[in-house]
Amino acid sequence: MICGSEFMKKLMVLVFLVFFFSFCFSLSLSVEKGSFSKGEFIDVNGFSSGKLSLFFIGISGNKEILYSEVQPDVNGFFSFNHFISCTAPAGEWKIIAVDELEEKEIRFSVNSSVECEYLRVDFINPSSSSYFRTQKFDVRVKVTDAGKAVDNAEVFFWDFQGKKKRLYFEGNGIYFFEEVMVPVNAEIKKWNLMVTAVSGGKEKDGGSNIVFFDVKTAPIKIEVISPTIKEFDFGKPLNLKVLPKYPDDSIISEAGLWIEINDERINLEQDSSGVFYAIVPTEDFNAEVLYINIFAQDSYGNLGNISLDLEPKGHLYFYIAQNAIVYIFPALFIFYVVFVSFKEGRTFVNRIILKRKRKKILILMKKLQDDYFNKQMISREVYLEQYEDYKNNLDQLENKMTELKKKQELK
Repeated sequence: MICGSEFMKKLMVLVFLVFFFSFCFSLSLSVEKGSFSKGEFIDVNGFSSGKLSLFFIGISGNKEILYSEVQPDVNGFFSFNHFISCTAPAGEWKIIAVDELEEKEIRFSVNSSVECEYLRVDFINPSSSSYFRTQKFDVRVKVTDAGKAVDNAEVFFWDFQGKKKRLYFEGNGIYFFEEVMVPVNAEIKKWNLMVTAVSGGKEKDGGSNIVFFDVKTAPIKIEVISPTIKEFDFGKPLNLKVLPKYPDDSIISEAGLWIEINDERINLEQDSSGVFYAIVPTEDFNAEVLYINIFAQDSYGNLGNISLDLEPKGHLYFYIAQNAIVYIFPALFIFYVVFVSFKEGRTFVNRIILKRKRKKILILMKKLQDDYFNKQMISREVYLEQYEDYKNNLDQLENKMTELKKKQELK
């Protein structure tokens, strides 16, 4: 019985200690209601074992509202209040409490009030419905009260990092902030840019507005450093060097680049200067045009690609040697025509050259269409730009061939 009594005492002490330490080292957080309006105070109460940090955040866009450090009393209890001004964002909020041991979060809604909607805030910029990552734009609004410009307002907006920024007064009720850049890693979604304003003086009337736009991936530009011309020595390795850049011309330090040629993928390596390179073999190449697709992708999913069509120098002799039977009779005929009738022979040679160029462009157009429609290897922008270039060259060749034909008919 004595042993059982001692066991019960130890068990009670253990249970007491468990409850005691769980109480002493737990973090609690509460607000008096789940919905507030601008112009009210938020009373935050709770318990913490030590020094406490409070973060007030607007959930949409992670808008930073307030950060404060709170010291609990000797018993661990704390109380904190925050006034919701007209320049605060409406919507869902959260308070994050962090002490040395734990982190707690509580959520509630903040609604606008009549006093905070007296002023009218109209967006002048941004005016586009979408922006690419790394793209920059100005924030510009006009603040009016019953149609009259308000020149003494305090106007704020929240950037992509959730930082609250003040707009500068320009004149006639217009306020601005220059060059807000969409981060390279901004989430791909529909963003809302919120602007709030409060007038000067005693009454402190407010106003707000939101503009929505889509954020899209940044189209990576690929600058070709080598080769500098659209020719290379047939049979010799092609030294390919490219430099990927964002639309603002900033160099991309971390990215993956590769090329696709003859249904083969070759990854490019990067040197210390940021240039990507690869040695492309051409010994087994047997075509009139070397067609290369170059692709780039960074760690945030931004993409880019270009297409290169290169003509090998010395390939014509190789091609004739491989097809001597096909070319020997036309060559003899050309030789005869040149010596019998120089003018007619020159016209004939010109037509042969134009036909060969025309055939080459048609091959490129067919390859381009296959890459876009069937293999989906290139973007619509690259396809349209390259196709238009080929189409213009083809039209020029067709016109020249038509002129030569007319001259022959006249003779």
